[in-house]
Amino acid sequence: MAFDDTQTKQANDELESRLSKDRVDWKDKINDIVHKIKNMNELSDCQVSMLSYRQILLDKVTDFKTMIYKRNGTWERYYRSQYREYTLNYDVKLTSGEKHQFIKADLSSLRTQIDMLQSHVDYYYECIKTLDNLAFAIRNRIRLDEEQI
Repeated sequence: MAFDDTQTKQANDELESRLSKDRVDWKDKINDIVHKIKNMNELSDCQVSMLSYRQILLDKVTDFKTMIYKRNGTWERYYRSQYREYTLNYDVKLTSGEKHQFIKADLSSLRTQIDMLQSHVDYYYECIKTLDNLAFAIRNRIRLDEEQI
């Protein structure tokens, strides 16, 4: 069970591009809500969008965590296979630390993919926190307007 690093590196390039586009998209959506808060007539739309976006992000977090779990399983299978390969079939006898370093190098692109996915999950959590803060901002904006009346 040899690991094909080339396919994973290509997949990482595509993944990086998709995640970057997704971050720009979410930044724009959140900025749109922030700018709408200024206008009292658009607050109900802001509330609806905020709640909708929050739920979408929670669904995406779940999907990404599932992907991470699957990739970690793949990483562990390849690690086990590579460890066996370096133990039984490698020409030079390696220490356990050397085997670990060789395997880390062999599987670095898969680890990079897992780390990119985890980083994106963290980004989604920060977006959720921002949306939660916007909910308070909307509430405070309504309260401020009521006090001015």
